[in-house]
Amino acid sequence: MIVNEPKRGTTYHFPDFSPAQRGALLYIQRVQVETEGFLSGLDVEFSPGLNVIIGARGTGKTSLIELIRYCLGAGAFTEDAANRGRQQAVAILEGGAVTVTMRDGDSSFLVTRSASGHVTTTGTRQPTCTVLAQNEVEAVGAQAAGRLHLIDRFRANRDETAKMMSNLLAHVRSLTTEILAILNDGGRLSEQIASMSAVTADLDEARKHQQQLLDNARATEDQQLRLLSLQQDSQRLALRESVVDQSESSVESLAGALTRLASDASSVLQTWPADDQDDPLTGARFLLADVERLLNTSLTRLAEVRNSLQAARNETAQRQVQVDEASRQLRQSLEELQAGIGLTTRRVVELEEYQGQLFALQNRLSERTDRLRSVSAQRDSVQLKAEELRDQVYSDRLAIVRELNRTLAPAIRIRLAKSENLEAYRSTIVAALRGSGLHYNSLAPMLAQAAAPHEVVSWVEQNNATELGGAIGISPDRASSIIAALRAGGTPDIIASTVEDGVTLELLDGQEFKASDRLSIGQRCTTVLPILLGHHGDPLIVDQPEDHLDNAFIASTLVSALQSRQPSDQFIFSSHNANIPVLGGANRVLVMNSDGDRGYLTHAGDLDAPEIIAAVTDIMEGGERAFATRAAFYRNETVSRR
Repeated sequence: MIVNEPKRGTTYHFPDFSPAQRGALLYIQRVQVETEGFLSGLDVEFSPGLNVIIGARGTGKTSLIELIRYCLGAGAFTEDAANRGRQQAVAILEGGAVTVTMRDGDSSFLVTRSASGHVTTTGTRQPTCTVLAQNEVEAVGAQAAGRLHLIDRFRANRDETAKMMSNLLAHVRSLTTEILAILNDGGRLSEQIASMSAVTADLDEARKHQQQLLDNARATEDQQLRLLSLQQDSQRLALRESVVDQSESSVESLAGALTRLASDASSVLQTWPADDQDDPLTGARFLLADVERLLNTSLTRLAEVRNSLQAARNETAQRQVQVDEASRQLRQSLEELQAGIGLTTRRVVELEEYQGQLFALQNRLSERTDRLRSVSAQRDSVQLKAEELRDQVYSDRLAIVRELNRTLAPAIRIRLAKSENLEAYRSTIVAALRGSGLHYNSLAPMLAQAAAPHEVVSWVEQNNATELGGAIGISPDRASSIIAALRAGGTPDIIASTVEDGVTLELLDGQEFKASDRLSIGQRCTTVLPILLGHHGDPLIVDQPEDHLDNAFIASTLVSALQSRQPSDQFIFSSHNANIPVLGGANRVLVMNSDGDRGYLTHAGDLDAPEIIAAVTDIMEGGERAFATRAAFYRNETVSRR
């Protein structure tokens, strides 16, 4: 029984939030099933307005609805409903296919999907519709994602916005991956540089000692200048060798990435069925072949780069041999003048080479630092665009919620909270920390609640344990452990995780509003159905919307919403309740039956057609005798109360 439902007879007049979708009437005109499975050979037609599918249980009403969802890729409000619906559709097809004809203004197009998932279409417009399975209506009110989806049905261009956001977040994730690689590379370079920090001081000391020995030996000015020149040559050659080493490493990384891309390119487009000679992807395959050729050409060029680097390495090695030989001869001459000068000179040469390597590492670190600034600036720019898009989406949702509240008051109230749903964000942190040995189930909620994804990633990238620890009230040492775990590769997913707006649906129960997740199933349906029926544009398909609702609510509020439909609306309901087709003024009624092995259509037509009247009476009212008995009972009750 419904408690404090909306006022009986209330008529909701919903505004059209999606004018872009109302230009040409798009509706489901026909559904055909191939000669396989329980509904083999089924061929049904629908009309604009209210279509009601009736029939005994087990005749295929739900299966027909799930085939429409499956063919059009309509999705679901809950993951569970999506999985169950897909499984049912595939089982019903038994290897066959279903075709849906969509009417688009004055023209029509076909969408066909096989049990294996292959989709073909003759149209260019993306068909959109909303499908709710039995028991899915109440799940909408119980789950955060379902409630948000309910509001988003009113948003124009929601699919385009979702694609834009997906592309922006993919770009952010890619840039963050690069930043992570730069930071890791920079960390290794810093460690190497730190390990060589004493080179400069050691070299200065060795040079002083060398100069003392040269002065004692009374080496000529030419000998000293020659020695200095050879030592400088050794340092330059060491620098060149280090540059070649790092360049070869970078080239190998690039070659590996290009090899993977070239390998993936050939499988980007699916092979066209052998029995279909008309491949519409031929042009795309030629273009993709060009991409593959360019990638292979790039790999060939990289091989030439490798050869150039090897040539530079060989030349450097040859020059080093020459410098080493000249240095050896000069050291021998100087050793004859002063004992120990040869060993000291050799030490200076070694330290000069180390310093050359140090210079190369410092240059590389400077390049990495510059690249980090550049990539970080790019990411900031993309993140700003994503935030602006989120703000626009929130603004659109807020306008929808305000208008719905105006329309549904006082019985139903909707609240919208910006960036309130942390579930996906929290799950991403858990996944990033799993296997680290940390208590991620307790840390993830704290971190998600305390800071936005970009803040967490910023702390990780800057190794800022103080800020992170302070945000969630833990010690810097423990925060450092979190940073180390996230720096292992979790930051790209974290920064691209979605923090969605939160939607709360509330029903007036007595003197207070109760949130939909605290309501009974019937109350939840009472809250959700008026909102579902208020959207104009997309076809709405619901399996047994009367479930969990009392007849009073159906006869007043639900029927009232159906009677208020606009010419552009298409509703397809399966139902066991006669009030829906009769009081709702169904434009078309479809009667399903079954012989146990196959479900089929027996009648389809207007509500006042004789065979439809007979079917509604027999199936939904229990037959003429039962209908007459109830009618007599209600007449007698009315007379007795007077």
